Amino acid sequence: MKISILLPVYNMEKYLAQTLTAIAEQTFREFELIAIDDCSTDNSPEILRQFASKFSSFRIIRNSTNQHAAGTMNVGLKACQGDYVFRNDADDWLRPDALEKMIKTLEKDTSLNAVVCDALRVDAQGQPKRLLLTLTEDYFLKKCELFRMAFGGQPCLIRRDVWFAAGLHAEHLRAGSDRDIGIKMIRHIRIAGIPERLYIYREHADNITSNSKGYKNSPEYLEHFRRLTESVFRPEDYINDWAQVRRHKTLEFDYAPERQRKYANTILRCALHLALLGRRPEALEELKKAQFLAPRINYQAFALLLRLGVRDLRNFWVNMNCWFKYAYDDLNIVDLK
Repeated sequence: MKISILLPVYNMEKYLAQTLTAIAEQTFREFELIAIDDCSTDNSPEILRQFASKFSSFRIIRNSTNQHAAGTMNVGLKACQGDYVFRNDADDWLRPDALEKMIKTLEKDTSLNAVVCDALRVDAQGQPKRLLLTLTEDYFLKKCELFRMAFGGQPCLIRRDVWFAAGLHAEHLRAGSDRDIGIKMIRHIRIAGIPERLYIYREHADNITSNSKGYKNSPEYLEHFRRLTESVFRPEDYINDWAQVRRHKTLEFDYAPERQRKYANTILRCALHLALLGRRPEALEELKKAQFLAPRINYQAFALLLRLGVRDLRNFWVNMNCWFKYAYDDLNIVDLK
């Protein structure tokens, strides 16, 4: 079971050597490294060449023109020859046993074609800041994908054919192509989560995510994802199974209450979406499921608004203040400071 580690690179000389060293130190050895240099103008190409001279399984592809994130990922995916592909950003790094633990999870359940893990977020100097939690089972992870980026941009080892079945990255998007392909993967993927921090994500001023917030609030971007979501998901997808909700409550793992709250946040969003569709009884039923997992939230206020006929509760973001923010947390990141 061979892995292709896909490494898109653009002007990351400050962090690239650490990223490459972490890859070279993986305890699982059956991998190739495909680095796609997107016309870097700093010392990144030389750092890549130095590492490539030491490893026969390291290939470097340099784009003839700047392709940006989505185009660079597509170039790399077409070059990958492994059964599975892991995207590793050039400023992030893996724990030494990360790939080994992911492969063991796949070997334990042969019905899976993907695995995701927790991500430790650190600052530019490598100091821990936050922990981005994953859920552990296919059902819960797919429910979260209704509203959150899970497969395209998070630390996932995904079977190569799933990327192609999803249609690769949308190159017309200036940002968010990872979210786009994650949604398109939903009908092709069967995934499990490892509740361990195997991937370290570095937050710094040059992150693409840090520089794309304006575009992600643009009408063009919002309309794209509205249409995409409506084409992939049916109203029934926003209804959570009570048996699965109760099962999640009994699972034992690190940060269990926080992971339950993460799923509760997803259920709350399901309720809001059902309300938008005018399906008030089902929205009220979803609130009960969210409250079962995270009873500290004041769901009665949501229920009252629904009974009064309010449909788009997102308009109450400011007025509902702190308790609404607690319930509507976007990524459920645990602050480690």
